[in-house]
Amino acid sequence: MKVDTLEHLITWSSAVHTHLAKALDAATAGAGEGPASLFADYAAGHERNMAEQIAAMIGESDPKALQTWVYDWLEHPPPAPEGITRNQDSSIDLDSLGRELFSAHNEIMRLFHQLMARADTAEVEELITRMIDIEEGHTRQMAQQLNRTRDM
Repeated sequence: MKVDTLEHLITWSSAVHTHLAKALDAATAGAGEGPASLFADYAAGHERNMAEQIAAMIGESDPKALQTWVYDWLEHPPPAPEGITRNQDSSIDLDSLGRELFSAHNEIMRLFHQLMARADTAEVEELITRMIDIEEGHTRQMAQQLNRTRDM
């Protein structure tokens, strides 16, 4: 997926969350019963919700802001959505699952924070802020759930 504009990056982010939801569904099936399965199922729902929220932003956002060129603002092109997770094993434990999930979210947030410093209009800044807010909100909720699951 080629990322040239802010719209492309938002589409990429939605695709990453869709991929994570599918990977978490596979982890749920491979984890059997127990905390890892419960957390994977919970996180998969969040990932699907995030993918939908982010995809909907494209229709709701300023078209000029969406067409802002970002390819020269990024240190490197983002990886393919399926390449953002490192562990492809569907039978991972709770801690591995958490590391993979939060690593992917941190990569997405890092990209958008990197762009925030380059935002040149209020509309672009608002769009990037909305993306960061969605990422941080869902990541925080999943981290709290992971901690609760560990306490079980």
